[in-house]
Amino acid sequence: MGIAFRFMPFGAACLAAASVPADAQKYDGSPAAKLIDGLIGGPRWGSVKTFDVAGVRLGMSPDEARAALRKAGFTPAIADPDQDAWSAVVSQRAADRIGGKVDQSKVPMFTRAKGLQGETVEAWYATTRDGAQVVEVKYQMPASRMDRTAFTRATVAKYGRPTFEEGSKGIYCTKPETVCASYEKKALPYLLVEPGFASLEIELMVGQRYQEERKASLAAAVEAAAPRDAKASF
Repeated sequence: MGIAFRFMPFGAACLAAASVPADAQKYDGSPAAKLIDGLIGGPRWGSVKTFDVAGVRLGMSPDEARAALRKAGFTPAIADPDQDAWSAVVSQRAADRIGGKVDQSKVPMFTRAKGLQGETVEAWYATTRDGAQVVEVKYQMPASRMDRTAFTRATVAKYGRPTFEEGSKGIYCTKPETVCASYEKKALPYLLVEPGFASLEIELMVGQRYQEERKASLAAAVEAAAPRDAKASF
């Protein structure tokens, strides 16, 4: 069973216990763990790709994400907006070069779900050769529903101490990220916690390296479908 981040009715933080992969960042909230935190003083690094927000992890399919959201007590929208599937993008770009039939396949773009206390979760998908996969998860709760300090305590109880802290903002980075700060792009998966005055937010992101690798893979697929090997005809 995955770890689901959600808040139960009446504003109490509920953090479901679960087993996680051995390389995941672990934090059990025990006196021993808190003592170690006090001695180390941070930063804490972890495999952020194993983190979840409302049960949703990076790399999940739309069906897996929707099931995880329901299990965590959220209600997904009846239907998801769609976007071009991998095969459709490849065929469109190939057709721009050599003409031919264009694939019209679609996959979900994002899933939006609502909680019992005004929370919203959005799981955003990227098109890949293996279907749509989660690359970003956004969680938001109105600040009027929960104290900012209590929200921060709940995130630390679930994820451990942040790798980098800036005021009330916390960032969890994947080792060996060179720089873990709010003003730097992250190459590897990261999680941002931002308890603002209007809303309490968590954002789980796949990182720049994944985006670049996906872009290169897509370009290679287009090249294979329509190689630029024409001969000069003038």
